[in-house]
Amino acid sequence: MSTPSRRLRLLAFLFLVPLGLMLYALLQDGRVHWALSDEQQMRDWIVAAVKDPAHLLPIHHRLTGGHVGAESIVPYMQKEIARIVQDHGWLTLRGGLAHLAELCALAAALTGVALLTKLKYDALRSMRSQDYMLQHLTKAWRGVTQLIFLDVALLIAGISLCLLYEMAWAYSHWDRGGAMALLFTLPLWGVLTGGVLALRSILKRLTPLEAPAIGLLGRELPREHAPGLWRWVDGIARKANVPSPDHIVVGVDRSWFVTSSQVFLQSAQAPLLGHTLYIPLTYASAMSQDEAAAVVGHELGHFASGDTKKGSQLSSLFHSVRSRIHTLLEDNDSDTLLVGPGIWVSLYFLEQFDHAFHHWSRRQELAADEVGASVAGARMFAIALLRVCALSELIDLLLASPQTGNIVQALNSHLGQHALPLSPHTLEHRVEHPFDTHPPTLQRVHHLKVALDDDLLRQASRPASEADSQWFNQLLTETTHAA
Repeated sequence: MSTPSRRLRLLAFLFLVPLGLMLYALLQDGRVHWALSDEQQMRDWIVAAVKDPAHLLPIHHRLTGGHVGAESIVPYMQKEIARIVQDHGWLTLRGGLAHLAELCALAAALTGVALLTKLKYDALRSMRSQDYMLQHLTKAWRGVTQLIFLDVALLIAGISLCLLYEMAWAYSHWDRGGAMALLFTLPLWGVLTGGVLALRSILKRLTPLEAPAIGLLGRELPREHAPGLWRWVDGIARKANVPSPDHIVVGVDRSWFVTSSQVFLQSAQAPLLGHTLYIPLTYASAMSQDEAAAVVGHELGHFASGDTKKGSQLSSLFHSVRSRIHTLLEDNDSDTLLVGPGIWVSLYFLEQFDHAFHHWSRRQELAADEVGASVAGARMFAIALLRVCALSELIDLLLASPQTGNIVQALNSHLGQHALPLSPHTLEHRVEHPFDTHPPTLQRVHHLKVALDDDLLRQASRPASEADSQWFNQLLTETTHAA
Protein backbone atom coordinates (compact mmCIF):
# COMPACT_ATOMS: atom_id res chain seq x y z
CA MET A 1 0.00 0.00 0.00
CA SER A 2 1.41 3.37 -1.02
CA THR A 3 1.96 6.23 1.41
CA PRO A 4 -0.84 8.44 -0.06
CA SER A 5 -3.24 5.49 0.13
CA ARG A 6 -2.38 4.84 3.77
CA ARG A 7 -2.77 8.52 4.56
CA LEU A 8 -6.20 8.63 2.91
CA ARG A 9 -7.33 5.55 4.80
CA LEU A 10 -6.21 7.07 8.09
CA LEU A 11 -7.99 10.35 7.34
CA ALA A 12 -11.12 8.45 6.29
CA PHE A 13 -11.06 6.46 9.51
CA LEU A 14 -10.45 9.51 11.70
CA PHE A 15 -13.08 11.75 10.09
CA LEU A 16 -15.44 9.97 7.67
CA VAL A 17 -16.35 7.20 10.13
CA PRO A 18 -17.25 9.72 12.87
CA LEU A 19 -19.18 11.70 10.23
CA GLY A 20 -21.19 8.61 9.30
CA LEU A 21 -21.89 7.92 12.97
CA MET A 22 -22.93 11.54 13.50
CA LEU A 23 -25.36 11.44 10.56
CA TYR A 24 -26.93 8.20 11.78
CA ALA A 25 -27.30 9.57 15.32
CA LEU A 26 -28.85 12.76 13.92
CA LEU A 27 -31.32 10.61 11.96
CA GLN A 28 -32.26 8.79 15.16
CA ASP A 29 -32.63 12.09 16.97
CA GLY A 30 -34.81 13.30 14.12
CA ARG A 31 -37.09 10.28 14.49
CA VAL A 32 -37.78 11.33 18.09
CA HIS A 33 -38.55 14.89 17.06
CA TRP A 34 -40.76 13.70 14.19
CA ALA A 35 -42.86 11.63 16.60
CA LEU A 36 -43.33 14.57 18.95
CA SER A 37 -44.03 16.85 15.99
CA ASP A 38 -46.66 14.42 14.69
CA GLU A 39 -48.36 14.48 18.09
CA GLN A 40 -48.50 18.26 18.11
CA GLN A 41 -49.76 18.49 14.52
CA MET A 42 -52.55 16.02 15.23
CA ARG A 43 -53.58 17.90 18.39
CA ASP A 44 -53.69 21.16 16.46
CA TRP A 45 -55.70 19.55 13.66
CA ILE A 46 -58.25 18.09 16.08
CA VAL A 47 -58.73 21.47 17.83
CA ALA A 48 -59.25 23.18 14.46
CA ALA A 49 -61.61 20.44 13.28
CA VAL A 50 -63.77 20.74 16.40
CA LYS A 51 -64.02 24.54 15.98
CA ASP A 52 -64.81 24.46 12.25
CA PRO A 53 -65.64 20.99 10.86
CA ALA A 54 -66.47 22.55 7.50
CA HIS A 55 -62.96 23.86 6.94
CA LEU A 56 -60.39 21.18 7.78
CA LEU A 57 -56.71 22.14 7.89
CA PRO A 58 -54.45 20.54 5.29
CA ILE A 59 -52.37 17.71 6.81
CA HIS A 60 -50.13 14.98 5.49
CA HIS A 61 -52.07 11.85 4.60
CA ARG A 62 -49.62 9.83 6.72
CA LEU A 63 -51.22 11.33 9.83
CA THR A 64 -54.78 10.54 8.73
CA GLY A 65 -54.19 6.82 8.37
CA GLY A 66 -56.04 6.86 5.06
CA HIS A 67 -59.26 8.02 6.67
CA VAL A 68 -61.49 10.69 5.12
CA GLY A 69 -63.68 13.14 6.97
CA ALA A 70 -63.37 14.57 10.44
CA GLU A 71 -65.65 11.95 11.97
CA SER A 72 -63.18 9.22 10.94
CA ILE A 73 -59.89 11.08 11.20
CA VAL A 74 -60.39 12.47 14.73
CA PRO A 75 -60.81 9.05 16.45
CA TYR A 76 -57.81 7.73 14.56
CA MET A 77 -55.68 10.72 15.59
CA GLN A 78 -56.79 10.47 19.21
CA LYS A 79 -55.69 6.85 19.24
CA GLU A 80 -52.31 7.77 17.72
CA ILE A 81 -51.84 10.64 20.18
CA ALA A 82 -52.54 8.28 23.08
CA ARG A 83 -49.95 5.84 21.74
CA ILE A 84 -47.32 8.59 21.42
CA VAL A 85 -48.11 9.90 24.92
CA GLN A 86 -47.69 6.39 26.27
CA ASP A 87 -44.32 6.26 24.45
CA HIS A 88 -43.06 9.57 25.92
CA GLY A 89 -40.73 7.81 28.35
CA TRP A 90 -39.17 5.75 25.57
CA LEU A 91 -38.92 8.84 23.37
CA THR A 92 -37.00 10.65 26.10
CA LEU A 93 -34.67 7.66 26.48
CA ARG A 94 -34.11 7.34 22.74
CA GLY A 95 -33.49 11.07 22.43
CA GLY A 96 -30.87 10.88 25.18
CA LEU A 97 -29.17 7.90 23.50
CA ALA A 98 -29.08 9.76 20.18
CA HIS A 99 -27.57 12.85 21.81
CA LEU A 100 -24.90 10.75 23.52
CA ALA A 101 -24.07 9.05 20.21
CA GLU A 102 -23.71 12.48 18.59
CA LEU A 103 -21.32 13.52 21.35
CA CYS A 104 -19.28 10.34 20.86
CA ALA A 105 -19.01 11.01 17.14
CA LEU A 106 -17.97 14.61 17.75
CA ALA A 107 -15.44 13.54 20.40
CA ALA A 108 -14.00 10.92 18.02
CA ALA A 109 -13.52 13.53 15.30
CA LEU A 110 -11.87 15.94 17.77
CA THR A 111 -9.62 13.10 18.95
CA GLY A 112 -8.54 12.59 15.35
CA VAL A 113 -7.72 16.29 15.08
CA ALA A 114 -5.74 16.12 18.33
CA LEU A 115 -3.84 13.05 17.13
CA LEU A 116 -2.77 14.61 13.84
CA THR A 117 -1.96 17.97 15.46
CA LYS A 118 0.19 16.37 18.14
CA LEU A 119 2.10 14.32 15.58
CA LYS A 120 2.76 17.35 13.41
CA TYR A 121 3.86 19.46 16.37
CA ASP A 122 6.19 16.81 17.81
CA ALA A 123 7.70 16.10 14.38
CA LEU A 124 8.40 19.80 13.74
CA ARG A 125 9.95 20.25 17.18
CA SER A 126 12.03 17.10 16.67
CA MET A 127 13.40 18.51 13.43
CA ARG A 128 14.64 21.57 15.33
CA SER A 129 16.00 19.85 18.43
CA GLN A 130 17.66 16.47 18.82
CA ASP A 131 17.14 16.68 22.59
CA TYR A 132 13.41 17.19 22.09
CA MET A 133 13.15 14.18 19.78
CA LEU A 134 15.13 11.97 22.16
CA GLN A 135 13.01 13.03 25.14
CA HIS A 136 9.63 12.98 23.39
CA LEU A 137 9.78 10.10 20.90
CA THR A 138 8.63 7.56 23.49
CA LYS A 139 6.05 10.01 24.86
CA ALA A 140 4.81 10.74 21.33
CA TRP A 141 4.39 7.03 20.61
CA ARG A 142 2.53 6.53 23.89
CA GLY A 143 0.34 9.57 23.18
CA VAL A 144 -0.53 8.38 19.68
CA THR A 145 -1.42 4.88 20.87
CA GLN A 146 -3.62 6.34 23.62
CA LEU A 147 -5.38 8.68 21.20
CA ILE A 148 -6.07 6.01 18.57
CA PHE A 149 -7.34 3.73 21.35
CA LEU A 150 -9.60 6.52 22.61
CA ASP A 151 -10.79 7.25 19.07
CA VAL A 152 -11.83 3.63 18.44
CA ALA A 153 -13.38 3.38 21.92
CA LEU A 154 -15.51 6.48 21.27
CA LEU A 155 -16.68 5.08 17.95
CA ILE A 156 -17.58 1.78 19.61
CA ALA A 157 -19.46 3.66 22.33
CA GLY A 158 -21.35 5.67 19.71
CA ILE A 159 -22.30 2.57 17.73
CA SER A 160 -23.40 0.84 20.95
CA LEU A 161 -25.65 3.80 21.79
CA CYS A 162 -27.19 3.67 18.32
CA LEU A 163 -27.89 -0.03 18.78
CA LEU A 164 -29.45 0.60 22.19
CA TYR A 165 -31.66 3.20 20.53
CA GLU A 166 -32.88 0.67 17.95
CA MET A 167 -33.43 -1.97 20.63
CA ALA A 168 -35.47 0.51 22.69
CA TRP A 169 -37.52 1.41 19.60
CA ALA A 170 -38.12 -2.27 18.82
CA TYR A 171 -39.24 -2.99 22.38
CA SER A 172 -41.67 -0.07 22.48
CA HIS A 173 -43.06 -1.05 19.06
CA TRP A 174 -42.99 -4.81 19.61
CA ASP A 175 -46.70 -5.18 18.88
CA ARG A 176 -46.23 -3.43 15.53
CA GLY A 177 -43.32 -5.34 14.01
CA GLY A 178 -40.53 -4.18 16.27
CA ALA A 179 -38.92 -7.62 16.22
CA MET A 180 -38.58 -7.52 12.43
CA ALA A 181 -36.98 -4.09 12.63
CA LEU A 182 -34.12 -5.60 14.63
CA LEU A 183 -33.04 -7.49 11.53
CA PHE A 184 -32.02 -4.19 9.96
CA THR A 185 -29.56 -3.63 12.81
CA LEU A 186 -27.48 -6.71 11.91
CA PRO A 187 -24.93 -4.64 9.92
CA LEU A 188 -24.46 -2.42 12.97
CA TRP A 189 -23.82 -5.48 15.11
CA GLY A 190 -21.17 -6.57 12.62
CA VAL A 191 -19.53 -3.13 12.76
CA LEU A 192 -19.63 -3.19 16.56
CA THR A 193 -18.01 -6.64 16.69
CA GLY A 194 -15.29 -5.51 14.29
CA GLY A 195 -14.71 -2.38 16.35
CA VAL A 196 -14.32 -4.34 19.59
CA LEU A 197 -11.86 -6.72 17.93
CA ALA A 198 -9.96 -3.76 16.45
CA LEU A 199 -9.79 -2.15 19.89
CA ARG A 200 -8.46 -5.39 21.32
CA SER A 201 -5.90 -5.60 18.52
CA ILE A 202 -4.72 -2.02 19.16
CA LEU A 203 -4.44 -2.69 22.89
CA LYS A 204 -2.44 -5.85 22.22
CA ARG A 205 -0.11 -4.57 19.49
CA LEU A 206 0.42 -0.86 20.16
CA THR A 207 2.14 -1.44 23.48
CA PRO A 208 4.63 1.02 25.04
CA LEU A 209 8.14 1.01 23.63
CA GLU A 210 10.56 -1.20 25.47
CA ALA A 211 14.24 -0.50 26.02
CA PRO A 212 16.05 -1.07 22.70
CA ALA A 213 17.76 -4.45 22.53
CA ILE A 214 19.56 -6.51 19.92
CA GLY A 215 20.19 -10.24 19.61
CA LEU A 216 23.52 -11.36 18.18
CA LEU A 217 25.17 -14.53 16.99
CA GLY A 218 28.63 -13.98 18.36
CA ARG A 219 31.05 -14.37 21.23
CA GLU A 220 32.07 -11.84 23.83
CA LEU A 221 35.83 -11.39 24.36
CA PRO A 222 36.42 -10.07 27.90
CA ARG A 223 39.59 -8.15 28.75
CA GLU A 224 41.15 -11.06 30.61
CA HIS A 225 40.63 -13.39 27.64
CA ALA A 226 41.74 -10.99 24.89
CA PRO A 227 44.26 -8.52 26.31
CA GLY A 228 45.97 -7.94 22.96
CA LEU A 229 42.73 -7.05 21.22
CA TRP A 230 41.70 -4.79 24.08
CA ARG A 231 45.07 -2.99 24.08
CA TRP A 232 44.60 -2.31 20.37
CA VAL A 233 41.05 -0.98 20.85
CA ASP A 234 42.07 1.08 23.90
CA GLY A 235 44.90 2.61 21.87
CA ILE A 236 42.44 3.64 19.15
CA ALA A 237 40.14 5.15 21.77
CA ARG A 238 42.97 7.17 23.33
CA LYS A 239 44.13 8.44 19.95
CA ALA A 240 40.62 9.50 19.00
CA ASN A 241 39.92 10.83 22.50
CA VAL A 242 36.78 8.72 22.81
CA PRO A 243 35.58 6.24 25.47
CA SER A 244 36.60 2.59 25.18
CA PRO A 245 33.75 0.10 24.86
CA ASP A 246 32.52 -1.91 27.82
CA HIS A 247 32.26 -5.10 25.76
CA ILE A 248 33.72 -6.50 22.54
CA VAL A 249 31.75 -9.09 20.59
CA VAL A 250 33.05 -10.93 17.50
CA GLY A 251 30.81 -12.55 14.90
CA VAL A 252 30.41 -13.11 11.17
CA ASP A 253 26.89 -12.10 10.12
CA ARG A 254 26.99 -8.29 10.55
CA SER A 255 29.15 -5.30 9.73
CA TRP A 256 31.06 -3.10 12.20
CA PHE A 257 28.93 -1.27 14.74
CA VAL A 258 28.66 -0.08 18.32
CA THR A 259 25.53 0.14 20.41
CA SER A 260 24.52 1.32 23.85
CA SER A 261 21.45 -0.92 23.80
CA GLN A 262 21.17 -4.22 25.60
CA VAL A 263 22.85 -7.02 23.66
CA PHE A 264 21.66 -10.59 23.99
CA LEU A 265 24.08 -13.33 22.95
CA GLN A 266 22.84 -16.86 22.39
CA SER A 267 25.70 -18.20 24.46
CA ALA A 268 25.08 -15.84 27.41
CA GLN A 269 22.31 -15.84 29.97
CA ALA A 270 22.48 -12.15 30.93
CA PRO A 271 22.43 -9.24 28.44
CA LEU A 272 25.47 -7.04 27.88
CA LEU A 273 24.90 -3.54 29.24
CA GLY A 274 26.76 -0.37 28.35
CA HIS A 275 28.74 0.26 25.15
CA THR A 276 29.32 -2.79 22.97
CA LEU A 277 31.69 -2.91 19.98
CA TYR A 278 30.90 -5.57 17.38
CA ILE A 279 33.87 -6.75 15.28
CA PRO A 280 32.95 -8.86 12.22
CA LEU A 281 35.56 -11.54 11.51
CA THR A 282 34.56 -11.44 7.84
CA TYR A 283 35.45 -7.78 7.33
CA ALA A 284 38.42 -7.87 9.72
CA SER A 285 40.02 -10.72 7.73
CA ALA A 286 39.81 -8.75 4.47
CA MET A 287 41.04 -5.34 5.66
CA SER A 288 44.39 -4.01 6.81
CA GLN A 289 44.91 -3.23 10.47
CA ASP A 290 45.04 0.51 9.71
CA GLU A 291 41.77 0.33 7.78
CA ALA A 292 40.14 -1.59 10.62
CA ALA A 293 41.49 0.93 13.14
CA ALA A 294 39.90 3.78 11.18
CA VAL A 295 36.55 1.96 11.17
CA VAL A 296 36.77 1.19 14.90
CA GLY A 297 37.59 4.86 15.52
CA HIS A 298 34.47 5.83 13.59
CA GLU A 299 32.32 3.43 15.59
CA LEU A 300 33.70 4.56 18.94
CA GLY A 301 33.20 8.12 17.70
CA HIS A 302 29.48 7.61 18.21
CA PHE A 303 30.20 8.15 21.90
CA ALA A 304 32.73 10.97 21.41
CA SER A 305 30.47 13.84 22.50
CA GLY A 306 27.12 14.47 24.07
CA ASP A 307 25.36 15.17 20.76
CA THR A 308 26.84 12.10 19.08
CA LYS A 309 25.96 9.89 22.03
CA LYS A 310 22.41 11.25 21.98
CA GLY A 311 22.28 10.44 18.29
CA SER A 312 23.26 6.85 19.01
CA GLN A 313 20.58 6.61 21.70
CA LEU A 314 18.05 8.13 19.32
CA SER A 315 18.98 5.61 16.63
CA SER A 316 18.38 2.73 19.03
CA LEU A 317 15.05 4.19 20.13
CA PHE A 318 13.87 4.84 16.58
CA HIS A 319 14.84 1.28 15.70
CA SER A 320 12.42 0.11 18.40
CA VAL A 321 9.65 2.06 16.68
CA ARG A 322 10.54 0.53 13.31
CA SER A 323 10.64 -2.97 14.83
CA ARG A 324 7.24 -2.50 16.44
CA ILE A 325 5.72 -1.31 13.15
CA HIS A 326 7.44 -4.14 11.25
CA THR A 327 5.77 -6.61 13.62
CA LEU A 328 2.42 -4.95 12.96
CA LEU A 329 2.94 -5.27 9.22
CA GLU A 330 3.78 -8.96 9.55
CA ASP A 331 0.58 -9.56 11.53
CA ASN A 332 -1.42 -7.51 9.04
CA ASP A 333 -1.80 -10.46 6.63
CA SER A 334 -4.08 -12.36 9.01
CA ASP A 335 -6.56 -9.63 10.01
CA THR A 336 -6.12 -6.61 7.77
CA LEU A 337 -9.38 -4.91 8.73
CA LEU A 338 -8.86 -5.26 12.46
CA VAL A 339 -5.22 -4.17 12.50
CA GLY A 340 -5.90 -1.42 9.94
CA PRO A 341 -6.30 1.61 12.26
CA GLY A 342 -3.20 0.65 14.24
CA ILE A 343 -1.20 0.09 11.04
CA TRP A 344 -2.28 3.38 9.46
CA VAL A 345 -1.56 5.53 12.50
CA SER A 346 1.77 3.75 13.15
CA LEU A 347 2.97 4.30 9.60
CA TYR A 348 1.83 7.92 9.74
CA PHE A 349 3.80 8.28 12.98
CA LEU A 350 6.88 6.82 11.27
CA GLU A 351 6.38 9.09 8.25
CA GLN A 352 6.22 12.21 10.43
CA PHE A 353 9.36 11.43 12.44
CA ASP A 354 11.41 9.77 9.70
CA HIS A 355 12.61 13.05 8.19
CA ALA A 356 13.81 14.37 11.55
CA PHE A 357 15.53 11.07 12.35
CA HIS A 358 17.42 11.02 9.04
CA HIS A 359 18.47 14.63 9.61
CA TRP A 360 20.04 13.88 12.99
CA SER A 361 21.37 10.49 11.88
CA ARG A 362 23.24 12.10 8.99
CA ARG A 363 24.84 14.64 11.33
CA GLN A 364 25.76 11.86 13.74
CA GLU A 365 27.42 9.75 11.04
CA LEU A 366 29.39 12.62 9.56
CA ALA A 367 30.62 13.60 13.04
CA ALA A 368 31.69 10.01 13.70
CA ASP A 369 33.44 9.95 10.29
CA GLU A 370 35.64 12.82 11.44
CA VAL A 371 36.62 10.82 14.52
CA GLY A 372 37.49 7.83 12.33
CA ALA A 373 39.59 10.08 10.09
CA SER A 374 41.53 11.32 13.14
CA VAL A 375 42.76 7.78 13.85
CA ALA A 376 44.46 6.91 10.55
CA GLY A 377 43.90 9.97 8.37
CA ALA A 378 40.99 11.02 6.17
CA ARG A 379 42.32 9.19 3.11
CA MET A 380 42.77 5.90 5.00
CA PHE A 381 39.28 6.19 6.45
CA ALA A 382 37.86 6.87 2.97
CA ILE A 383 39.63 3.73 1.69
CA ALA A 384 38.26 1.72 4.61
CA LEU A 385 34.76 3.08 4.03
CA LEU A 386 34.80 2.15 0.34
CA ARG A 387 36.22 -1.27 1.12
CA VAL A 388 33.54 -1.98 3.72
CA CYS A 389 30.84 -1.08 1.18
CA ALA A 390 32.36 -3.29 -1.52
CA LEU A 391 32.88 -6.15 0.95
CA SER A 392 29.30 -5.97 2.17
CA GLU A 393 27.95 -6.83 -1.28
CA LEU A 394 30.28 -9.83 -1.60
CA ILE A 395 29.68 -11.03 1.96
CA ASP A 396 25.91 -10.85 1.48
CA LEU A 397 26.23 -13.05 -1.61
CA LEU A 398 28.39 -15.59 0.23
CA LEU A 399 26.07 -15.68 3.24
CA ALA A 400 23.09 -16.26 0.96
CA SER A 401 24.80 -19.09 -0.96
CA PRO A 402 24.00 -22.62 0.30
CA GLN A 403 27.45 -23.72 -0.95
CA THR A 404 29.21 -21.47 1.55
CA GLY A 405 30.58 -23.45 4.49
CA ASN A 406 33.11 -21.37 6.40
CA ILE A 407 32.29 -17.81 5.43
CA VAL A 408 35.69 -16.40 6.47
CA GLN A 409 37.61 -19.05 4.49
CA ALA A 410 35.35 -18.59 1.47
CA LEU A 411 35.85 -14.82 1.59
CA ASN A 412 39.63 -15.07 1.94
CA SER A 413 39.81 -17.61 -0.89
CA HIS A 414 37.86 -15.31 -3.19
CA LEU A 415 39.74 -12.13 -2.26
CA GLY A 416 43.11 -13.84 -2.59
CA GLN A 417 42.47 -14.12 -6.32
CA HIS A 418 40.09 -11.29 -7.17
CA ALA A 419 39.92 -7.56 -6.59
CA LEU A 420 36.77 -6.08 -5.14
CA PRO A 421 34.43 -4.50 -7.69
CA LEU A 422 33.73 -0.83 -7.02
CA SER A 423 30.71 0.18 -9.06
CA PRO A 424 28.61 3.36 -9.04
CA HIS A 425 26.14 1.34 -6.98
CA THR A 426 28.85 0.85 -4.35
CA LEU A 427 29.40 4.59 -4.11
CA GLU A 428 25.70 5.10 -3.45
CA HIS A 429 25.69 2.21 -1.00
CA ARG A 430 24.70 2.83 2.61
CA VAL A 431 26.65 0.82 5.18
CA GLU A 432 24.41 -1.65 6.97
CA HIS A 433 23.84 -1.07 10.68
CA PRO A 434 21.30 -2.68 13.02
CA PHE A 435 20.09 0.73 14.26
CA ASP A 436 21.50 3.65 12.26
CA THR A 437 20.67 4.95 8.80
CA HIS A 438 23.88 6.00 7.06
CA PRO A 439 24.27 8.64 4.33
CA PRO A 440 25.44 7.38 0.91
CA THR A 441 29.14 6.47 0.82
CA LEU A 442 29.96 9.02 -1.89
CA GLN A 443 28.49 11.80 0.24
CA ARG A 444 30.58 10.70 3.21
CA VAL A 445 33.81 10.62 1.16
CA HIS A 446 33.12 14.12 -0.18
CA HIS A 447 32.48 15.36 3.36
CA LEU A 448 35.98 14.17 4.31
CA LYS A 449 37.34 16.37 1.48
CA VAL A 450 39.15 13.37 -0.03
CA ALA A 451 39.60 13.19 -3.81
CA LEU A 452 37.93 10.11 -5.26
CA ASP A 453 40.85 9.36 -7.62
CA ASP A 454 42.00 6.16 -9.29
CA ASP A 455 44.62 5.46 -6.62
CA LEU A 456 42.00 5.65 -3.86
CA LEU A 457 39.70 3.28 -5.72
CA ARG A 458 42.59 0.91 -6.49
CA GLN A 459 43.59 0.66 -2.83
CA ALA A 460 40.01 0.17 -1.71
CA SER A 461 39.39 -2.62 -4.23
CA ARG A 462 42.76 -4.42 -3.94
CA PRO A 463 42.87 -8.20 -3.39
CA ALA A 464 43.32 -9.21 0.23
CA SER A 465 46.90 -9.83 1.31
CA GLU A 466 48.21 -12.39 3.78
CA ALA A 467 48.78 -9.57 6.28
CA ASP A 468 45.10 -8.60 5.99
CA SER A 469 44.01 -12.08 7.04
CA GLN A 470 46.61 -12.50 9.81
CA TRP A 471 46.70 -9.31 11.91
CA PHE A 472 43.49 -10.05 13.82
CA ASN A 473 44.54 -13.66 14.44
CA GLN A 474 47.85 -12.38 15.81
CA LEU A 475 45.98 -10.28 18.36
CA LEU A 476 44.00 -13.34 19.36
CA THR A 477 47.18 -15.46 19.43
CA GLU A 478 48.63 -12.95 21.82
CA THR A 479 45.55 -13.61 23.87
CA THR A 480 46.26 -17.32 23.89
CA HIS A 481 49.82 -16.75 25.09
CA ALA A 482 48.60 -14.43 27.80
CA ALA A 483 46.16 -17.06 28.96
